[in-house]
Amino acid sequence: MAGLSLPELFHVGWVVRDRDAAEARMVRDLGAGPFRPAGPAAEFNALVHGVPTPFSLKISFGVLGNVIVELLEPLDDRSPHAEFLAERGEGLHHFAYLVTDFDRQIAAARAADPPMEFLIDGSGPGNPIRWAYLEPDAAPGTVIELIERSEAAEAAFGPVLALLGR
Repeated sequence: MAGLSLPELFHVGWVVRDRDAAEARMVRDLGAGPFRPAGPAAEFNALVHGVPTPFSLKISFGVLGNVIVELLEPLDDRSPHAEFLAERGEGLHHFAYLVTDFDRQIAAARAADPPMEFLIDGSGPGNPIRWAYLEPDAAPGTVIELIERSEAAEAAFGPVLALLGR
C-alpha cells in the first residue's frame, strides 16, 4: 500500500455470524486449528468512522496452514464487522500487521494521496494496545489493520504468535 511499509503478515481477519460454529467448520472442512478463544467477549471503545463507539466481539485465533486466522463475531450492530456481515455476509475482512513504528505508519496513511479512510481508530486513551483499521482508496474493500507492537501487544498476542512458533 502506498506510503505504508508493512512487515510480515500477522493474521487475516474473518468475520463470521457464529464464532464457535465457524471454528468447527474450519477444523472439519479445512483442517485448521487449534483455535484459542480470546475470552467470552471482547469489549472495545474506539473511534468508528470518526465517532466514539463502544462495540463487542467474540474473537478467536487459530492456524490454517502457516497463517493465523482471527475469527470475529459481532455481538452488536456498532462495529465495521457488523456492517461487513450485513452487507457482504461472512468472509475475509482484513489483513493485520504488528508494527514497531505505529505513529509513522499512521502518519503515512494520513499523508497518502488520497488519505486512507480510518474505519476504526483505536489509538486513543484507554486502549492498552494501539490499533487502527485503514481502507486505502486505491484498493477499496481491502482493510489493513495496524497493531502497535508493544509490551502490551506482546503479552496479549504471545499465545497467538506461539501457535506458529513465532
